[in-house]
Amino acid sequence: MSEFEKIEKSLFNALAPMKEHLDKIVLVGGWCPYLYIKYLWRKPLRNIPMTTDIDLGVIETGSRRFDHTVYDKLREAGFAVERIYDKEEEPVEFIYRKGKIELKIEFITSFETSDDTLNRFLGRQLACNRIEAFEILLENPVHIVLRGIAAELELAIPRPETFLFHKGLTFVMRSYELKKNKDLFGVYFILKFYPDQNQLLKAVFAYKKHEFFKSFRKNIIEYLSDVTRPGYLMLRPFLRRWVEENRINQDIRDTFEPLLRTIEK
Repeated sequence: MSEFEKIEKSLFNALAPMKEHLDKIVLVGGWCPYLYIKYLWRKPLRNIPMTTDIDLGVIETGSRRFDHTVYDKLREAGFAVERIYDKEEEPVEFIYRKGKIELKIEFITSFETSDDTLNRFLGRQLACNRIEAFEILLENPVHIVLRGIAAELELAIPRPETFLFHKGLTFVMRSYELKKNKDLFGVYFILKFYPDQNQLLKAVFAYKKHEFFKSFRKNIIEYLSDVTRPGYLMLRPFLRRWVEENRINQDIRDTFEPLLRTIEK
């Protein structure tokens, strides 16, 4: 079993206790590039940057009641509990651990999601961060099926064009430099490996009437319009696994040029 397969098995095991709740959850973040490659595009690709965090977006549930909250399910599954604040018992996050593998499970939602959802669906004990413009990732996701030894899980993930748009919009908001760079790499990754570039650019252009499109456009132009822009240095460490050092700038230019032409229309 490859390292990717071992980690994916752990992802399955970490999500399995929440099976009945997954219809209100979208898996976002660093797992998406790997899942796009394997389940949507079905391309062979080694050295995909991976994360050990499982970021789960929470969809509005309204006044719907649940016999067991997500907190209840993860607690019953015996996952490790970690406090957010050392001196306060709540809120908490859960961690799936098996052998050398450790996956932190984090919940995220938008400012539009109600407190009822967080209390009745997640459980008041469970930490959940609200992020600006996060609702974009929760809209119209695509579904994949993860298969375990004797069961399967249907899992929602953002559409690749949605992932690209959101990352291009929000990477500048990151205070932690590594995460900022990795978010920008997410934009590169979709542009580079999406099977049909014309279809992708058409889908991105469809966001032109979106209230955040001007900010998205501004970010891409400011960071990637030419080789002197900061995006080139931000992406360089990620690209060394695929591209020869003396060809990296040209690769970035070739990858982003179609997007730049599209958003400058």
